[in-house]
Amino acid sequence: MGLFAPDVAFIALVLSSGSLVVSIASFVLAISAKRQAKKAATLGFRVEAINHLRAVLSDINDGGITSRTVDTIHDALRSTELVFSRGVRERLHRASATIFRLNTLAARGKAQYPQDIVGLRDELQTLLTQMRQEGTL
Repeated sequence: MGLFAPDVAFIALVLSSGSLVVSIASFVLAISAKRQAKKAATLGFRVEAINHLRAVLSDINDGGITSRTVDTIHDALRSTELVFSRGVRERLHRASATIFRLNTLAARGKAQYPQDIVGLRDELQTLLTQMRQEGTL
C-alpha cells in the first residue's frame, strides 16, 4: 500500500510544524543566553556600585555625612550608569542630591536634620535591596 498525496502533505506539514517549534525554542534560548551574558559581563560594575552604596550607608551610620560620603555616592552613580535600570539610577541620583544638601552647615543646624538622615538611610537601604535584586544572575 503506497502513500497518497494527502498523506505525504500531512507528514510534510507535521515535520514543518516541528521545525518551527524547534526554531522558536532556539530563539527564546538565545535571547535568554544573551541576557545572562550581559549580566555576567556587567557583574563587576554592579558589585562596585553596591559596595559604594554600602560604604555610604556605613558613613551615615558611623556619624553622618562627610565629604567622603559625597564622593562615594558619586562613585556609585558612575558605576550604575550602564548596568542598572533607569529607576535605580534616578533614585540614586535623588539620594545623591539629598546627601549633597545634607552635607552643609545650614542643613546640619536645622531641627529636621535627624529625621532627614533617617529618611535617607531608609531610602538607601531600600535602594540597596533593589540593586541586589537587579544584580542577581
